[in-house]
Amino acid sequence: MRNIGFCGGSSIRELGPISDVMLFFNCVGAYVVPGTRKDWSLITDRLYRRYVRFEDLDETSGLMAEVKRAFSSVSSTEVDWSALDELPSSSSRLNAKQATLDLVYAKYFEQFDYCVESAKVFNKSWKIYQPVKVAISDLPAFMTDKKRPTTEYDDLDGKPFWQQ
Repeated sequence: MRNIGFCGGSSIRELGPISDVMLFFNCVGAYVVPGTRKDWSLITDRLYRRYVRFEDLDETSGLMAEVKRAFSSVSSTEVDWSALDELPSSSSRLNAKQATLDLVYAKYFEQFDYCVESAKVFNKSWKIYQPVKVAISDLPAFMTDKKRPTTEYDDLDGKPFWQQ
């Protein structure tokens, strides 16, 4: 089973299996994006499929805070969690018994904020931006992913690297 996490700066913060992380982004698409006129591509494309550019860190953090607020009004009973149980290699780390989605995904919001701060500190200290992104957190796949140039992410069509 492959584990996925957020990374940025000198940090990698594990979230869980691919199915958990995919469900997070599916919930964003189902419960946050519809009915708003806001451009969510910093979350639904840049974070999901590519990496967050340094100049977009603050705006992406603001959008992630909005996701958390929106999730606080969504009962966890609205989500079909059965898909996680049906996956043969899934050992979900989500607690679907929490009352609302912001509680189910509390760790995701904390880990994202941690990686954003790590990326800012790393950039300030070393003048190098290590991008915030979703990545495979297992070694050695993480090390391979860490060496991947951002141009490969920019040119990516289809599934994100962490799903391949």
